[in-house]
Amino acid sequence: MQHKKTTFQQNKRQFKEPTSHLSSQRATSADAHKKGQKSQFSTKTVSTLTNTQLPSANKAGTVAVLVKNRTSQVNEKKTGPLSPRAPEKIRKNRAEEMKVYGENACLTLFDVRPDAIVRIWATVQMSHKIGHILRYLASHKKVYHIVDNQELQLVSGSEHHGGICMLVKKSTPFTLSGYLQLERSQDCLVLLNQIGNAYNIGGLMRTCAYFGVRGLVVEQVDCLHSSMALRIAEGGAEHLISLESHNLHQGLQQLRQAGYQIVHLSADKQGEALSHIKFANKVVFVLSEVNDDSLLLPSDKQVKISHSHQLKQGLNVVVNAGILLSTWYNQ
Repeated sequence: MQHKKTTFQQNKRQFKEPTSHLSSQRATSADAHKKGQKSQFSTKTVSTLTNTQLPSANKAGTVAVLVKNRTSQVNEKKTGPLSPRAPEKIRKNRAEEMKVYGENACLTLFDVRPDAIVRIWATVQMSHKIGHILRYLASHKKVYHIVDNQELQLVSGSEHHGGICMLVKKSTPFTLSGYLQLERSQDCLVLLNQIGNAYNIGGLMRTCAYFGVRGLVVEQVDCLHSSMALRIAEGGAEHLISLESHNLHQGLQQLRQAGYQIVHLSADKQGEALSHIKFANKVVFVLSEVNDDSLLLPSDKQVKISHSHQLKQGLNVVVNAGILLSTWYNQ
């Protein structure tokens, strides 16, 4: 019995069709993409192996051959709230989360709000210092990454990351009106007026926390959620309450009605000397980067730090805050 010889060209033609069919499907998908048509389906290429037999080329008998068959399966894309890449979930995470870097800022955040941590990036050197934090994350099934200095710089967006960066949930702000509903016999607040510099905000948070200020009053609480400001604060932000008042004029009026003494820092020599001021049990210090008397009322206290100086402009707002709060603290 003689077998018909199968040439190489015949075998080649025999297995051309699956490849050609796959190419035509890809071309069709590409054409639809070029036309700007939105598709709710994705194409997945599946490879299968089929065990078959072919006649021997020059001898009697058959040869076992494995033929790879490439086909395309159309799967529906995962969209909606259950998808981990859903746009609405991304927007929500960006609104609720932020990155914090800097050794003292991160260590203090872990001490005060460990449950707010989502994930951590740290260098090998820093990982030896934060073993207790990594164990906490592992026990609570949270992610941490040990990376090199270059990658950490990319993640944090700063070369001053201090060897660690955290993705955390933002702290919960309070409204000023809600805060004032609870009566207090003693209190000290600082109101930030037209302060947008992250270095100044961070320095103010650190200074206020150092002298025991209870909270910061701001128009937009987002100004306190700056990664750079939190690094400068060295953990001070975790010891302050964020109080939001969308109208500072109305906010100050609420504070006056609640019995708070309002203290403004004078830019000229008309204010009362700081050493002569007697602070009330409840006081609010109004600080600004610019000379602004728009919030000043005749019933408020206006103080000056120095009787005379040769500078065209006074001290930095952080330095002014340190002097004011030091005087208040020592009284």
